[in-house]
Amino acid sequence: MNIKQQTLKSALYLIPTPIGNLEDISTRSIYILEQSDYILCEDTRVTLKFLNHLKLKKKLIAFHQFNENEKIKSILQDLKQNKILSLVSDAGTPALSDPGRLLISKCHEQNIGVIPIPGASAITCAISASGFSDQFFFCGFLPKKDKEINNMLESYKSLKASLVFFMPARDLEKNLIYFNNFFSQNNFFLAREMTKIHETYIRDKVSNLKNYTKDNLKGEITFIIDNNLASPKKIVDIDEEIKMLIGKMSSKDIAEYLSKKLAINKKSIYQKAIKINE
Repeated sequence: MNIKQQTLKSALYLIPTPIGNLEDISTRSIYILEQSDYILCEDTRVTLKFLNHLKLKKKLIAFHQFNENEKIKSILQDLKQNKILSLVSDAGTPALSDPGRLLISKCHEQNIGVIPIPGASAITCAISASGFSDQFFFCGFLPKKDKEINNMLESYKSLKASLVFFMPARDLEKNLIYFNNFFSQNNFFLAREMTKIHETYIRDKVSNLKNYTKDNLKGEITFIIDNNLASPKKIVDIDEEIKMLIGKMSSKDIAEYLSKKLAINKKSIYQKAIKINE
């Protein structure tokens, strides 16, 4: 069915905006923006530039982390009066490292419709191009303080997943020490300025990350660490294990004990124990 033949119901629509190339916007998204009573946006100047590109004139309401709490009440009232509202961020899908989660939660609590529209996302774009596992964990931005960064990465290092971070390109050099401390043996994938003129994609070892910090990179980075490395198996010296037990156990008991501990054939351990005991 043609989108313009559909009647939009009152709801909060989550509209993804392009992460760089302004052509990356769907026909459906444009239609919903056209039909909206007003648009909630992170920065009215950024959204106005985008709407001018689309040749749309709509009322814009600034909605960000500093005024989210005070704006929510009136927004909910408008939605209860059957208005059509759209929520956008400066770039990408709303509420992912951007304002909106609190409003969305309040809508659900009050049985107000929340309708997500598929579209641009730096997270999924970078994951699809990385070649890493599609089991991923979105970490967002690193904290500011050294202790908080270390605590964050310590908690994430045990996750067997692709770890996705956002950061300004200027922070890559100062952050590489943290990534090296926790993930030096892992591969990384760096996507910078995706869909823009100077988009850059790099895949390499985290231990080589320093080679890419001397280029005075600018813009925004989506940084992925492949954290699906198998845990290295501990190398066990069976002879040493047997020698430690000789004199404390019989050869038969040693074989029984070590076969369970090391998941090794009992007969082979017994034969080794007999030989060493001789």
